[in-house]
Amino acid sequence: MQLRRCAHLVVALDDEPRFDFNDLLAGGDGLARQARWLAQAPHLPEAVPVTLAQLAVLEAVGAEAWAPRAELEERFGAPVIADLLDGGLLLSSADAVSPVAAADQSARELAWWPPALLAQAQGAWRGVDIEAREAQGLRPSARELVESFGAAPTPAPRKRTAAERVALAPARQAAFDELLQARRTCRNFDPAATLDAQRFATMMRRTWGALGTHELAPGAVVVKKTSPAGGGMHAVEAYALVQRVEGLSPGLYHYLPMEHALEPLQAMAAEEAAGWAHRFVAGQAWFRDAPVLVVMVARFDRLFWKYRRHAKAWRVVHLDVGHLSQTMYLSATELGLGAFVTAAINDGEIGELLGLPPLREGVIALVGFGPRAATMTHRELVDLDPVPAGARQPPGAP
Repeated sequence: MQLRRCAHLVVALDDEPRFDFNDLLAGGDGLARQARWLAQAPHLPEAVPVTLAQLAVLEAVGAEAWAPRAELEERFGAPVIADLLDGGLLLSSADAVSPVAAADQSARELAWWPPALLAQAQGAWRGVDIEAREAQGLRPSARELVESFGAAPTPAPRKRTAAERVALAPARQAAFDELLQARRTCRNFDPAATLDAQRFATMMRRTWGALGTHELAPGAVVVKKTSPAGGGMHAVEAYALVQRVEGLSPGLYHYLPMEHALEPLQAMAAEEAAGWAHRFVAGQAWFRDAPVLVVMVARFDRLFWKYRRHAKAWRVVHLDVGHLSQTMYLSATELGLGAFVTAAINDGEIGELLGLPPLREGVIALVGFGPRAATMTHRELVDLDPVPAGARQPPGAP
């Protein structure tokens, strides 16, 4: 059997106190305070504690060339090698099908910038329930944040004195300004309302539909949509969790932007879809009742085909998702629908439900839209304090 180290590895010193049951049994306070080394690898779901003896092995074994296991066991000891294999930091030539091996192979094949690769892999949520945390008093209010950390940094920073400012001419007013001013995040969806088929189709087409393509060279096709995308790659896919849409059964669908059509992925009972909606938005009660939730998934294989190991490429896909979100907001506002976007999602669970290949594709954010509720249970930014008059109308302007 041949062994080699995983493709990417970061080792960090962890000195944060952590729960220790043995310390509690021994009469202590149940907290371990000794520092430890943690190995972080993007093909693993979480960091792995490692000893100095194991670090010596990881330093000696290459990430590309295979080495005989027997030789490594003779040099470092069989128990150390076995522990590193069990932890996924050493990989075997005999294992090419396990999820850990497949994820490591993806990390090798895709041209990720390594720091972004680790952030994408280790930043996923699973099992987070914000509503439950709030009920347990674990979600601090704005007042508690101020009491604990002081006032937030000012929303209106200056770099010069007020006397040095240059007043601008009045902005022109048009129907588009009214649309922008009406745009807001909806936190109160009607849990009984069904979204009509036409407005659903319009939202999908306007936001994620393709307007055209252009072949730069054989095998290199860029796409035009209503939102910009890095390099014209449009490496973001839309997956809809439908709860209540006219003409559609509850369940998961994949939107086909070139055909303006849906691929049914998984049918669900209404209760099952509602349960997944709760898990998708990490228990944010103010979002889970939206008739449709759209998960935006990055296709890293497509994006990094062009931007290979580029330090800015991972940022590009987040910008793409932001552009799509704003287009979605404006379309929903024009259609009289409520809308939201959130990154506080159980992206790890969503990716597993969608069957996304790890590190090749990844959930970035989620949006939702649908009819608003008649009453407002959760706060929205409706009643605003106006900005100072001078910010709206320069002195002397008509």
